[in-house]
Parts: sequence; C-alpha cells; structure tokens
Amino acid sequence: MTYLKLNKSDYKLLVFYFVLATLWDMARYYILDMALLQYLVNMPLFWVKTIILLFLFKYLIVELLVKNKKYLLFFMLALASVILVGFGSLLLEFWSSGNPLTFSDMGTLLFFKSYYNSAVDIAIPLGLLMGKKYYENFIKVNQIEKEQRETELKLLRSQFDPHFLFNSLNTMDALIDSSPQKAKVYTARLAALYRYLIQTKDQEVVSLKEEIKLAENYFFLIKTRFGHSYEFKIPETNLPKDKYLPTGALQTVIENVVKHNKPTNDQIITTQITITEDNILVKNNTSNISETNHSLGSGLKNIKKRYLLLSDREVAIEENKAYFTVSLPLLTLKD
Repeated sequence: MTYLKLNKSDYKLLVFYFVLATLWDMARYYILDMALLQYLVNMPLFWVKTIILLFLFKYLIVELLVKNKKYLLFFMLALASVILVGFGSLLLEFWSSGNPLTFSDMGTLLFFKSYYNSAVDIAIPLGLLMGKKYYENFIKVNQIEKEQRETELKLLRSQFDPHFLFNSLNTMDALIDSSPQKAKVYTARLAALYRYLIQTKDQEVVSLKEEIKLAENYFFLIKTRFGHSYEFKIPETNLPKDKYLPTGALQTVIENVVKHNKPTNDQIITTQITITEDNILVKNNTSNISETNHSLGSGLKNIKKRYLLLSDREVAIEENKAYFTVSLPLLTLKD
C-alpha cells in the first residue's frame, strides 16, 4: 500500500498545519483570557490527539477499507476512536480549566461533545492528506497511462514498418531482372520514403502536406511495378492548414488497396482521394478477385488503434460490392 504511506512532503504539510493551528489557538486563548495551565495542557493535547487519530485512521483505512472492504466496521471503529479520544481530551481540558468533569455533566450531550472535540481537530489534517494523496495518485495514474500510450504507439509503429519493407523488397525484386533502370529509380524513391520514415520515427503525427507527399511517392512505386493497373486521383487544390495525420496512415490505406484488390484485364483499380476540412476520404472500386477480406486487414486495425490512442476521433470504413471507402479524420494539435 505504498500510495498510503506518508512521505517527506506529507510530514511537511502536517507540520505546517500544526504550526498554523497552534498559532490560531494561542490567539484564541489570549482573547478568551485563559489560564497558563490551559496553555500548557491544551496545546500539546491538540498535537497528541490529532496525531493519534491520524495514525488510527490510516491503519483503519488500510486494513478495513482497502484490504477487506469492511465499510460498516470501519465506520463504527472510526466513530468509536473519535469519541474515546475526544472524551479523554475533554477530561484533561476540564481539569486544566479548574472545573473537573462531574457526574452531573455525564449526560447525553457528553457523547456529542466528545465527538465534536476530536472530529473538528482531525477533519482538516485528514482532509489535507487525503486531498494531497488523491492529487499525487491522479498525476501518477496519468503518467502511467501516458507511458502506456507511448509504448502501444511505438509497438503499432514497429508493426507498420516491417510490413512496408517486406512489400517494397518484393516489388524491387520483381523489377531488377525485367527493368534494371526502373529498379534504380524505384530504389531511389524507396530510399526517399524510408528517409522520411526515419525522420518521422519519433513523431506520432505529421502534417497533411507531408503525408500527401509520402503518398505521391508511394503512388510512383506502385505504378512502376503494376503500370496502369492501379490509378490514383488526388485533387490539386490547396490543402487545409494545420491539419495532421498519424504518421504513415494514408500510405497504409493505399497499401491496403493494393494488397486486397487484384486488377484484371478488363478492370483497373481506381482510387479517388478527397480532402475536406475534417477528413481525407480514400475510395476505391473493389476487385472481383480478392485474397482476403478488407475488414480483417492488420493495417486498418493498426490505424484504428492509433487514432484511439491519439484522439477521440474514429476511422470510418464503408464497404459494399462495388466500393471500399476509408475516412481518416484530420487532427488538430492542441497546446
């Protein structure tokens, strides 16, 4: 139960509270013109009973609330502790004032006086400690979640890069024998793509402009290998400013088109890319010959997870017999 242990800053907070509370009591006693004996007894008494109750509550919280979930027993023992400590404190306070507690004072109000005597003193320091612990644990949980998100994002990125390299090497292998010159150009373009991936390896998002440039290089690689079997249409208009995508997201969607749709002699796979202020839409006609189902593609699952980790926006996928559409939300960075 390390989160309930008192650390150095907790003790500093308690000391600060005790000093302020003591100064307040000294001023109150001075105004009420109390006797010296009351100063000498009541001041240390305040410290002692508050510290006793703090450690009692800490023990009860750990043993009954956290470990055993015995809420009723915790309430009863906590109430009994406050009343007993309060009753003992009342006896000493009455004695220091020169008016010892008599049997005539042992009425019903004594129960409430004993409770009030300790409850007021323990409420503020306990509240301060609980509030501080809650804030510290909140920060710690957020930090753990952030580290977990970063770890998951890095894992997802690592899943993306080897897959892309595997496909690229297959393409290069097909070109080396048939067209060495094209293979050289292809290699240069592939090197440019991987230079981009290396430069952005630690970036979870990149600008829309950079991602479009990456996609255009990828278009070239596909056309070099497949000729006119695949066509890509992208509007030559001004791109929305200050918009971002997860690194490599658009390239992965384009790669998904090639992976899941085989062109035939009478069918060209055409991909239309539409860019709005909020989304980038990638729509392609589906092939009659498909090795696997689109919805099971690891690349698209990867992108969906990355969006969930980076934002509250989701990737939309629509599929019918004729077309397959992926809508990638455009992200806006926040300070």
